[in-house]
Amino acid sequence: MKIKIEKRFNRSAKACAYCLGIFTLCSASLLLSASASAGDFWTLNWFTPDAPVEVTVNDAFINVYNAPGRGYPIFHVVERGETITLLKMKTDWIKIRTVRGIEGWIKRNDVLLTLGPDGQVPDFPDTTQADYLVDRFELGTAFGDFDGADSMSVNLGYRFTKNLSTEIRLAQNTGQYSDSQIIALAILHQPFPEWRISPFIGIGAGTLKTMPSSTLVQVEDRKDHILQASLGAYVHITGRFFLRAEYINDYVLTSRNTNEEVNEWKVGFNVFF
Repeated sequence: MKIKIEKRFNRSAKACAYCLGIFTLCSASLLLSASASAGDFWTLNWFTPDAPVEVTVNDAFINVYNAPGRGYPIFHVVERGETITLLKMKTDWIKIRTVRGIEGWIKRNDVLLTLGPDGQVPDFPDTTQADYLVDRFELGTAFGDFDGADSMSVNLGYRFTKNLSTEIRLAQNTGQYSDSQIIALAILHQPFPEWRISPFIGIGAGTLKTMPSSTLVQVEDRKDHILQASLGAYVHITGRFFLRAEYINDYVLTSRNTNEEVNEWKVGFNVFF
C-alpha cells in the first residue's frame, strides 16, 4: 500500500511540475510581449473607430479622396503640420478626419509620410499582412509525426486579442502497432503577430484514445487524459495564408503506474478569416 501511495504521489508531483513549467513559460512570454507592445503602439492594425490614432502630416501635402479607390475624385488636401485622425482601414485605404471635421480617405502608404506624438514615423507592418491581423478565426490542417506514427490534424481557432487565441485540435495518428485520436482545447500566445516569422507558445488539455492493432491478443482500447505544451511559428506566405510549424510535448496521464511523455511535430497551412 505504501509503495502505491508513493507512486501516485510521484506521478502527481511530476504532473504539477509539468504544469508549473508551462505556466512559467507562458508568464515570461506575456511579460515579453507586454514590454514589446509599448514600442509597437503605433502599429496601424490596431486602431479602430473606438480607439482612433492621431498623426501629423510630415510631407508637403497628402491627397484626400471621397471614397476608398483610385477612381474616386480628390476633394481635399491636408498640408504639412496638420493633425489628422486615423479612423479605420479598408484594404489599401484609411479613413481620416481633419481637425475641421472633414472626413475622407487616404492611401495607406501615405500614412508613412506622417509622424506620431513621439515625433517618429509610425512603424506599420507589411501591408500584405495587415488585413489578416484583424481577422478573428483561423482554420488549418497539418501533417507530421506522433512518436513514430503518421499524424494528420486539423485546428479551428478564435483570436480574442492580437496576442491571445484559443483553438480546438483534432488529430488522427496511424502507427504500426496502434492508432490513436486526440481531441484537445488549447490556448496560444503569439507575442509578435506582425512579424513575418511569428513565434508562438501554447498550452492545452484533452483526451488521447489509443486503439491497439494487435490480432493475436484481444486488447481493449484506452482513453487517457493529456496535457500539452507547444512551441511553433507562423510563416506568412501571402494575404491571409500562413505556413505553421509546431512541436508539441504531450504528457499522458495514464491509469497505469507511470505517466508517459510523447513528442510530436507537425507542419501545415493555416488561413485566417
